[in-house]
Amino acid sequence: MNSEMGPAYQGRRKKSKFKLATRITASALAIIMILSTVLYSVSQVSLNVENYLEKDYRIAARELLKENNYADASRLAQMTSFARDLLSGRHSFDDVELGVQISVSQGRFDEAIALTEKSISLYDGEDETKGKLYLRLGYLYVMQNDPENAYYWLNRGIALAPSPEAYLARAQVELDLGNTEMATMDANTYLSATDDSGEMLADMVNIYEAAGEFEKAAGMYTLLIDGTGNSEYYLNRAYCYTNLGRMAEAAEDRDRYAAAGGAETGNADVMLGLGWMRVKDYVKADDCFVRAIDEDYADPESLYYYVVLCSYMTRDFGRACTYGDRLIDLVRSSGKDTQAEISVEKRTGRLNVTLVKIDMANIYRMNGASHVAMGNYETAVERLTACLAENPEEVYANYLRGAALLALNRFDEAEEDFTAAIEANVETERSYFSRAVCRAELGDKTGAVEDYDWVVQNGQDSGLFKDAANQIILLNTAGSTETEDIPDTTETQ
Repeated sequence: MNSEMGPAYQGRRKKSKFKLATRITASALAIIMILSTVLYSVSQVSLNVENYLEKDYRIAARELLKENNYADASRLAQMTSFARDLLSGRHSFDDVELGVQISVSQGRFDEAIALTEKSISLYDGEDETKGKLYLRLGYLYVMQNDPENAYYWLNRGIALAPSPEAYLARAQVELDLGNTEMATMDANTYLSATDDSGEMLADMVNIYEAAGEFEKAAGMYTLLIDGTGNSEYYLNRAYCYTNLGRMAEAAEDRDRYAAAGGAETGNADVMLGLGWMRVKDYVKADDCFVRAIDEDYADPESLYYYVVLCSYMTRDFGRACTYGDRLIDLVRSSGKDTQAEISVEKRTGRLNVTLVKIDMANIYRMNGASHVAMGNYETAVERLTACLAENPEEVYANYLRGAALLALNRFDEAEEDFTAAIEANVETERSYFSRAVCRAELGDKTGAVEDYDWVVQNGQDSGLFKDAANQIILLNTAGSTETEDIPDTTETQ
């Protein structure tokens, strides 16, 4: 049964770790820029260096003036001077750095990378400043979603100019490259190197979550809750507690989140339900899934499936029948591909839960078994037949269907199912006993005695042993296939 909360749930990470890194690296770029004044910090100027070099500087300046409605002569003069120096080949380090700042301010990171590389080639000074250039190049590669190059340059930069922000950026890159151990070490270095971690805490906590450091992540969410009062963090802390198996605390955080008007209560209940299932408290899990159904969760098919799983595990067969019937009707009417993995993305992006695949053979089998237990034999036969149509290897369904057919006195069909179960070593002792009943009813005295004898010789159930022995005596002495005293064999285990 695919009911555990496995890797498909724990993958709750944000869609892109580099998107997480963007805010950090953007602020770090502002810190690391060597010139203190950005000439065009908020303008719409977009300077393409390659095209600019192909034009006469007066035409280029005039076009920039026209496109951006600049009327300030001193600003135009600055642009013209910069253009003249570029065209004449007199590229100073400061000139290139100015170009970097313009590129960065306009989000032209590929251009900024090329100019930063030129800055590195032109710079001949102390190691710390060169280290900052390396770090900037690393940040720019982060912005370009290039983790390999980002990691290379961040390593070189940290070696010459270590900073808390650099360690945190490298931690996120390491996380994207799959090195959670190094990511955790760098995050710890960041924490120990700065007293003001509040601004970065919301991004940094994802590193510990992804590394499985849920205890530390839960503590960070507590700091965020206390520091910001943002109720959304209750949902994240509940996720950490769920992974720690601290379900009572996770449930309390869910209630706090709901009381604060959280919009993802259905998602939270699904998460809690999976957590309760993992600790084998199927009653509480069932409550969570049913509550999520009532909260109009976006994927009711999966919730019905989980309710059936929980009901079946607690032997609440009436409930398993009810929700299983609803699920089957829903799937049949919708025509959905039930074998496709179901992923539900949340509106706020704070929680991403991937549920198990709905195995329709499994749901038909559980639902059919529940109908057998409730005495709904006609429905049970239909469900178990559907199970075998979905997956002919589900031989346990043959045993269950045989029990339902036997109760309906359809002995020839039941005999075939019990034979299939025997051949597959499924409920072997009960299958031999039940097939003996069918054979006796069909007038096959020899076959019935052979099956009863197998139970006597090989069985482990003392009750079946006594009943089989009695039936052998009756068949051999009375010469009859009378089966009035044969116990009901429709009960499932």
